[in-house]
Amino acid sequence: MTRLVSRWLPLFAGLVLLGVPAHGAEAPSDVDAGLASPRATMFTFLEAQGRVSRGQGDVEAALAQVRATLDWPADADDEAVRELGQALLDVLDRLGTVEARGLPDAPAVREEAVRRFTYFPTQQHAWVWERLGAGQAPEGRIVLEATEPAGPWRFSRETVAALGALRESMSALPPIHVADGEESELTGLLGPTFEQTTYWGWGALLVGIFLGVVAGKIASSLLRRASQRLQQRGWDARGLAFDDAAGPVSLAFVSLGLAIGLQFLHLEEEMQAFVHSIIAFLYLLALGWLIYNLVDIIDLGLRRAIEQRGQVAAMVVPMVRKTLRIFVVVMFSLVVAQNVFGLNITGWLAGLGIAGLAVSLAAQDSIKNLFGSLTVFFDKPFGVGDWILFDGQLGGVEEIGFRSTKIRLLNGHLYTVPNMKFIDSNVENMSARPSIRREMNVTITYDTPPEKIEQAVDIVREVLNDEEVVAEGRFDLTKAPPRVAFSELNSDSLNIKAFYWYQLARDPDRGYYSFLEHAQRVNLLLFRRFGEADIDFAFPTQTLHLAGDPNRELAVRMLQNAPADGDGEG
Repeated sequence: MTRLVSRWLPLFAGLVLLGVPAHGAEAPSDVDAGLASPRATMFTFLEAQGRVSRGQGDVEAALAQVRATLDWPADADDEAVRELGQALLDVLDRLGTVEARGLPDAPAVREEAVRRFTYFPTQQHAWVWERLGAGQAPEGRIVLEATEPAGPWRFSRETVAALGALRESMSALPPIHVADGEESELTGLLGPTFEQTTYWGWGALLVGIFLGVVAGKIASSLLRRASQRLQQRGWDARGLAFDDAAGPVSLAFVSLGLAIGLQFLHLEEEMQAFVHSIIAFLYLLALGWLIYNLVDIIDLGLRRAIEQRGQVAAMVVPMVRKTLRIFVVVMFSLVVAQNVFGLNITGWLAGLGIAGLAVSLAAQDSIKNLFGSLTVFFDKPFGVGDWILFDGQLGGVEEIGFRSTKIRLLNGHLYTVPNMKFIDSNVENMSARPSIRREMNVTITYDTPPEKIEQAVDIVREVLNDEEVVAEGRFDLTKAPPRVAFSELNSDSLNIKAFYWYQLARDPDRGYYSFLEHAQRVNLLLFRRFGEADIDFAFPTQTLHLAGDPNRELAVRMLQNAPADGDGEG
C-alpha cells in the first residue's frame, strides 16, 4: 500500500497543481468550460498556444491549457507538450483561418449526442491535395472527440500521435499566419471578440456611437449659439470660451458613446486594457483641445490690457499665444505618454541634458532666429503695422514671430524674413520718420523774362505757404519752413528748386498715400497759378526761331537780286 501511494501520489499532486485532469477523469469545472464542445476546445487551444508561442502572460498556465486540449499521457513533460502544440498550430495555420461556424458548439453536441468530430480532412480541403501535387498527401487527420458522454472534448490521441508527420507532409504549404508576428497576436485578441459577441452587442455598439455623435452635434450647436448671443451682448471673453468648448465637448460625447457601446462586446483582458487606453486618450485629447483653444481668451485679455501701449502689444501677444500653445501641446504629450501608454517619461527628461547638445547643434539657425526676434522685440527697429525697407523690398509688417517676420509687399506678396537677418542688416523704418521731405524742381522756359522768373518764384512760395496746404501737410513753419530758390540754369530750362516737409507725427492715418494726395494738391495749385500768370513750364526741347512768329520776331535781310555795295550806274 505504501509503495502504491508513493508511486501515484506525486503524479496526482502534479496534475492537481496544473489544473489538468488525468485521462478519463472528470475535468474541473473551469477546464470543462473551455472544453465543452469542439468549438470551445479549438479556440481554447488557439488562444493558449498563441500565448505560449509568444511567451506572453503566464506561460505555465497557458501550457497547462494546451495540455488539457490534447488526449495525451498526463506524465508527458512540458517540452513535449510545447512541441506538440506548436506542430498542431503550424498545421492549422496552413489550413487557413479557423471559423467558428464550421465547429459544433455545446448545444449542438448535446442535442445530437455527437462524440467525434473531424476537422480535417473534409470536402472543403480538396485544395490541399492540389497544392501539394501528385504523389503527395497529408499524413494524418485532425479529429476532436469526447471519450465520455459528458466528458471534455480533446484532440484525439491518434491526431496527437501523427502531428509530427502531418506537419512534415504539409510543410510545402505556405503558412497563412506568422506565429510570432503582430497578425497572430491581433488575431488571438480579436478572435474571441468576433466569435463570442452577439449580434445585439454589435448593434448596441453602433447605437452608442450614433447617440454619441448626435449628442456631440447638439451640444456643439448649442454652445456656438450661446457664443454668438454672448458676443452680441458685448461679452466677448465668455462668448469665445463657449465657442472654444464646442469642438472638445463634441469629441467628449462621441468618446462617451463609444465607451458605452464597447461595454456590450466580449473583450479579452489584453483587448480591454487597449480599449480603455484608447478611450482615456480620447478624453484627454478633448481636454487638451479645450485647454489649447482657451489660450484665445488669454490672448484677448492681453490685447485689451496693453492695447494702449502701441506696438508692444502687437509684438508681445503673438509670442505669448504661441508659447502657451506649445506648452499645452508638450504637457499633453507627456501626460498621454505616461498615463495612457505607460511610458516612463522620467528617463526621457533625464536624457534631455545629453540631447540638448545635439539639438542645439542641429538647430543653430532656429536659435539665431530666436535671438533675432528678441533683438527686434527689445531694440524695436520696427513694429507690426510699420512700413519698412529691407533687402530692397518695401512693405508693411504683418507679424513678428519667434522664427520669422512677415512683410506684405506693395504688390500684395507676403515676404517672410528669418529674424536672424535683422541682427546684422540695415532696416529702414519708413513709418518711424517724423516727416517726408519732398524736393521739387519747377522748370520754366529760357525766354521767360526776369520779372516773370521772380513772379514764378513768388508763386511757388505762395503755394507752399497756402493755409490749406500748410494745414494738411502740418508744416512746422518755425523749425522747417518751405524753402524756394531760383537755383540753376539748366541746358534746356530755368530751374526753381523747392523743399517742404510733410509731417507724419506717428499718425497711423498719415502715410505715403496721404502724402501723395497732398503732393497732388500742391501740383494742381502750381499748374493753375502758372497758367494764370502766363508762365510756361519747360521740358527738354530744341527751339527753332522762324520768321512770322508774332511772339518771337526775327528780322531777315533779303539780298537776292540786290546790287552790291559800291556798285552803281556811272
